[in-house]
Amino acid sequence: MESSNRKIMLTGKDIMPTTQKEREVSSFGFLILWIGMAVQLNSFIVAAQLFPGLSPVMILIACLIGNLIVGILLWLIGSIGVDYGITYSVIIRTSFGYLGTHIPSVIRALPAIFLFGFQTWLGAYALNTIMEMLIGYSNLYLLLITFGIVQIINASYGIGAIQKLEWIAAPSILLIGILMEIQLLRQYNLTLSGLFSMSGDGSSTLGYGTVVMMGNYITMVLNASDFTRFLKVDSQEKNWWKRNLGSLWSQNVGLISSMLLLTFIGLTSGVATGVWNPVDVMIDVFGKGSPLILIGCLAFVILAQWSSNISANLLPPAYIIVNIWPRKINFSKGVIISGVIGLVMMPWNYGDVMSALLAGFTALLLPIVGIMISDYFLVRKRKINMEELYKVDGQYKYWNNINPAALIAYIPAAIISFIYMDYGFIGAFIVSAGIYYTLMKYWIGKVYYQPEMFGKVEEISKIN
Repeated sequence: MESSNRKIMLTGKDIMPTTQKEREVSSFGFLILWIGMAVQLNSFIVAAQLFPGLSPVMILIACLIGNLIVGILLWLIGSIGVDYGITYSVIIRTSFGYLGTHIPSVIRALPAIFLFGFQTWLGAYALNTIMEMLIGYSNLYLLLITFGIVQIINASYGIGAIQKLEWIAAPSILLIGILMEIQLLRQYNLTLSGLFSMSGDGSSTLGYGTVVMMGNYITMVLNASDFTRFLKVDSQEKNWWKRNLGSLWSQNVGLISSMLLLTFIGLTSGVATGVWNPVDVMIDVFGKGSPLILIGCLAFVILAQWSSNISANLLPPAYIIVNIWPRKINFSKGVIISGVIGLVMMPWNYGDVMSALLAGFTALLLPIVGIMISDYFLVRKRKINMEELYKVDGQYKYWNNINPAALIAYIPAAIISFIYMDYGFIGAFIVSAGIYYTLMKYWIGKVYYQPEMFGKVEEISKIN
């Protein structure tokens, strides 16, 4: 066991705790960052696909409930990054073990990589349409590769470069989105009252719609600390609520407002055209009018995918890949690997079932969220033995560097999520959190001593 332990790499430049000097993102900057991340077209697509299974009103309610749940979970998990400045791939060591961490990390990384490839295709599709209009040139796959490379380069420069793009992208995307909604209503003679009075055919439930809407950003819940670790925080502030107030309001306002807007535009498109692909909808809506307006709206698609991809779908899996080989792969290489895999997967072939895929993402990831919240808030009571996180023979090695409690808790919870897709996510969360807590308190915590469970680690912030 000692020889295998020596091969485990737990330290690396990009996965060490952030210092106070590295925390350069203000709460307002975090709001802009989240608007830029949340204004993506998956919510447009799934809203169009949910109609007529759900009525427009029910789709909006599902969006609101789903993203409120996600927003609260983002805040809770993100508080670990605020308090300790560590990445998701490091945090998960406390609950899954030094090697076990790679299991939930890979489960989390694959949906993000998949979505990167899909959203890159959407952006390239829009760019290809613009090229055809302007110069009569068409080469979708060349543009796909080019657009992917541009995003990879942008994301490889880290959180600073990502934040700068969001400052440009967020307001531009919102304005063009509103313009598109107005034009849809005009061209198809729709009114707000008419939309809200429509009923669905009942083939879907509010629970299923909620699960689908959660799937857009349930991935971000797990690695919320990858972003909150860069938030400006008063190092002298000892009150947990006050330290985390900035992330609470900025994440929720940015996420919920953006998601509601794009969902509303998507459901309007679904009612008016029955088409889920936003590029095809734009061509249909604006193609007969001014080409400049159509080009502007297609530019919105490109900017939306770019803005969302680099922050939500490249940064998180890059950190996960770094954590697997921290001394051999840096953040930039992690971004490149994530981007290449995302394109090779060719996820654009599955656009017709995007709502089902997002529901599946929720089923896969929510049990991990339950385990993480149970571990941090219930088992350790917000105390992390930081030195042990980076120590090969530390307290989180458990059984062969894997925590059996986490695996045992995850499996039945995930099964519940998949069997009861509508409302099973509630039971899955409770089951994963409850089983994990019970096993840690009455078994694992006694066999593999965890000082945080017995008040032997001081409750201090690691902001420095």
